[in-house]
Amino acid sequence: MKKWLVGAMASSGLLLASCSSSPEVASTEAGRIREDDLYERMKNEPTESGMSYGEQMLQQILFEDILENEFGDAVSDEDVDAEFEAEAEPYGGVEAFEEMLTAQGLSLDDVKQNIRTSLYVKEAILAHTDMTDEEVEAAYDEYIADTTVAHILVEEEELAQDIIDQLNDGADFGELVAEHSIDTGTVEANGELALEPGRFVPEFEEAAAELEQDEITQEPVESEFGYHIIKMVEMGEKGTLEEERENIETMITDGYMQDQQLVQEAISNVVQGANVQITDEELAGAMQQFMDMPGVEETPEGMDVPEGTEEGMDIPEESEEGMDIPEGTEEDPETSEEDVEEETSDEE
Repeated sequence: MKKWLVGAMASSGLLLASCSSSPEVASTEAGRIREDDLYERMKNEPTESGMSYGEQMLQQILFEDILENEFGDAVSDEDVDAEFEAEAEPYGGVEAFEEMLTAQGLSLDDVKQNIRTSLYVKEAILAHTDMTDEEVEAAYDEYIADTTVAHILVEEEELAQDIIDQLNDGADFGELVAEHSIDTGTVEANGELALEPGRFVPEFEEAAAELEQDEITQEPVESEFGYHIIKMVEMGEKGTLEEERENIETMITDGYMQDQQLVQEAISNVVQGANVQITDEELAGAMQQFMDMPGVEETPEGMDVPEGTEEGMDIPEESEEGMDIPEGTEEDPETSEEDVEEETSDEE
């Protein structure tokens, strides 16, 4: 049994050779772990994507450095702060948002760095694409200007209909939000959300678009998240195409950010012009996925977009209705002892 366990540990890299000249990073009664041990382990330990942890981390560092060198002048601290405030709005403001981040064990600096990286990616996409007048005109036709709605999300249709009846009898919408809504991300804002095309599930958008000022849906609106009661809080007035052009172009750019293929192409163009040189052969694959994409005919299987770039921020999903939270980058799970034992028994 002991012999089998030692073999399992050796095959998984759990037994680390010690180099006395390397700085110590941790120790136990069993021995010391030094920087060289950790470095070698990270270089060789695979993630689910097929890259090693070392390659993945090197990719992230190079990626941030390259984008900052290329687009650093285009993104200011004020831009980052403004985006942070916009992300905080659904959570009840900056203070409440910061408290939520702290409760989730997230560093404010890391979140803002992810925002900065996302803005760099946006600049890379704008440099890579040519937005046409036809695109702008088509987006303008679908554009809903500065419209605010509020909703109550519940799990049961019967409860949703009861809430509608209470509202028709004069009940306060905000009080019913606080009492019943399971969308925790909007409760503090009385259930209010800016209505933007493509931001919500179709059932929600279609029902909201039919409402007049202060009108409430008279039937529960069913979606994959539950049953919504929606109120039109403020109907926006759409200006002319030229008056709304800046908003339209921002909306189109946000759509570009959701296009995985386009994001990969834009990043690849920047990386290939950065003269990347990786001297450690065991980490040579860190940027290969970008170097092998001249026109990007298709996205290679298992390819990772570096952390914090797909949707803007690395924030845990908080809003249960699932419509207002940028998706974060999933972390690769660490190899557990059970996994090590299972893999070793398979080999035997």
